[in-house]
Amino acid sequence: MKVKVPYFCTYLFISLFLSFLPLGGLSCARWGTAFERTTLQGNDPQLDEILNDLSKNDQSIQTMKGRGTFTLKTPQLDTIYQLHQSDISFRMPDYLYVIGRKYAATVLRMTCLKDEVLIELPTERQFYYQRGGEFFESSDTRVTPLDIFRETFFPEIWDKLPRSRVVLKSYDSEHQQAIIEIYGDKQHKKLLRRIEVQGIPWVLISSERYSKETNLIARSVRKNYKVTPEGIRFPETIHCEFPQEQAFMTIKLSRCSINVSIEAPKTVLSQQKEKLLRSGYVPVDIETP
Repeated sequence: MKVKVPYFCTYLFISLFLSFLPLGGLSCARWGTAFERTTLQGNDPQLDEILNDLSKNDQSIQTMKGRGTFTLKTPQLDTIYQLHQSDISFRMPDYLYVIGRKYAATVLRMTCLKDEVLIELPTERQFYYQRGGEFFESSDTRVTPLDIFRETFFPEIWDKLPRSRVVLKSYDSEHQQAIIEIYGDKQHKKLLRRIEVQGIPWVLISSERYSKETNLIARSVRKNYKVTPEGIRFPETIHCEFPQEQAFMTIKLSRCSINVSIEAPKTVLSQQKEKLLRSGYVPVDIETP
């Protein structure tokens, strides 16, 4: 038996994947100190210097674990939803686990492992399971929840980008902000991503991802970077939206632990799906309006 997920649940899934991703283990005042920038001396920044800073910071993150509050709005909702005390765990490169809460009750549990996705709705005793395939039908690119997580926090492997396809477009010396564009071709006609960075050291403050057909797929903004005791830079507040899905979310971290031990499930998600079926859960289809 299959039933349709209510629009709220559908967009809760979508928006949760979009942005609810950076959280962790100590209190907000303790998980990191304020990010203090150093004045850039001399000439305009070099592209390699910027990419090296971004790459070094990203490569120092292997796991995340934490908690935060996020704000959700979609066209189908008359009000803005506030979800509090929601948790997330992530382990590079392919494990993501989310617990979303509303009024202290668990609204959903989501597990992504490799190419499988399992979403549980405990209060409704329903679940959604997917293996591979496209998640957003209106996007002209293949997107999965793990793809969205990486898009929000690890949008590129910076040290692997072909330098012939990356351009430093502008630099604002007063605010030490630079705009970089990444293309899919050496002729710089197929824009794939535009980012804004601030230094030094350089951090990502905004990113726009475009499809091969030049449609804007995702836009994200990062604010209030903190620095962990290990020197890792991580944003306290993130806003991310997928315009084609008419969904957005703003997250504010209350806790964040990086590089703590996180164990992935010992069984494949298809086996967990069978357990849910035996316990009386009903499979659902996710359909966007």
